[in-house]
Amino acid sequence: MAKVILAGGPSFALFNPSLHASLGVLYLASSLRQAGHEVKIIDCHKISTFDAERNKLIVNPDDMEPCDILGVSIVTPNAEFGGQLAAAWPAQVKVAGGPHVTYIVEGSHAHFKQKKYFEGFDFLMTGECEESFVEFCNAFDKGEDVTRIAGVTWFNPFGMQHNPSPPLPDVTKMKTPAYDLWGNYSKGGLQVTSVHGHSIDAAERTIGSLWTARGCPYGCSFCADARTKLREETFEQIELEVKTLAEIGVTALRIWDDVLTIKAKRCRQLADLFHDYGMLWRGWSRVNLMDADLYKYLATKGCTEMGFGVEHGSARMLKAMNKGTTPEANTKGVHICQDAGISARAYLLIGFPGETWESIQEMQDWLADCRPDAASLHMFQPYPGCEVWNNPQKFGVTIPPESFSAMWELNQDDPSTCILDLPTMTKTELFEARKMLHDWVTENISLRLANR
Repeated sequence: MAKVILAGGPSFALFNPSLHASLGVLYLASSLRQAGHEVKIIDCHKISTFDAERNKLIVNPDDMEPCDILGVSIVTPNAEFGGQLAAAWPAQVKVAGGPHVTYIVEGSHAHFKQKKYFEGFDFLMTGECEESFVEFCNAFDKGEDVTRIAGVTWFNPFGMQHNPSPPLPDVTKMKTPAYDLWGNYSKGGLQVTSVHGHSIDAAERTIGSLWTARGCPYGCSFCADARTKLREETFEQIELEVKTLAEIGVTALRIWDDVLTIKAKRCRQLADLFHDYGMLWRGWSRVNLMDADLYKYLATKGCTEMGFGVEHGSARMLKAMNKGTTPEANTKGVHICQDAGISARAYLLIGFPGETWESIQEMQDWLADCRPDAASLHMFQPYPGCEVWNNPQKFGVTIPPESFSAMWELNQDDPSTCILDLPTMTKTELFEARKMLHDWVTENISLRLANR
């Protein structure tokens, strides 16, 4: 039996980095525990601070518990800080996984397949690792060669060595995530207050996270998970997960499926389940899945907010993103949701290749006309795995080589998060546009933080 400590990467630029546990880590912990390993999950934000001037994570050595294996799930903007955490941790072996690892190791840019981009880690693991990381820990515990495991990646004097990723695991065989190992459930994550009167007060509700399905069949050019197979958990699995969360005091849910409403009948059944356990909840949808009767039903079953990947108010920009929607369809979808009594949040992207001051104005005009209950403004980042990352020349941009730690979408006060010089707008102009829109949204749309 190996002693394994798991963590999500440090994300101090987020509004509330401790609000949600990494679901991937929770599933991983469950698989490891079932295999007989001793597992602990840590919230690295509780044992570390961030020195912004030096761009460095500060960890108290007294808070770091020795272990056999440290596993850190990283995404692009926190990859460097995940490595700093690993470098300081007293573990025999330090392993990085998560989407950043997979899309770099198996991606198209040889430049980034270097040890310097993964300092602090002994091994990397690609793909979904609920089964392969268990095999890694089993092999380590027995003193066997871990480099034979599918998805394991390491560096030697000859460069990067990589075993192909394992097949995607069967989600219908997944055990309930180890929710009990996350000791930091927070309150208030479903609150909405908009200037035109829609208010939801969930300040005293403890919030938990849930996947009912993985994958998204749509082909948006800004998304690394575009055109991935939809894999659904069974209702028996989902009910056990909701029951487990309810038993530890959770009364509100964020459903992290990319498109919760993709199957209306299934969505109704899920809503019934959430309601039966007294949950308020929020999810994500697409405006092309317009179903007024469905939204009216969800409103009676505890749905407080639906998020829509509107992305833009410009028809030209939506086409450039391969979004498959129009500004008019976006408005109609948002209003159908609002008419049902559900708060509609628009997620918007600034700075996708092709952005101009004219398209920025179109976004503001769309917001003024549509009036969603809330809007989240994200700076486009060319994350590994998305089409812009894979084919930057197609979009007229260059991927800066040392920019991962600046790839935060939501930090509107930091101009360094504008990393792309577009042929149509400079980084300085994009920062100015983002700040202008953020201030406008805060004043005219949502009284709560516009970047939640």
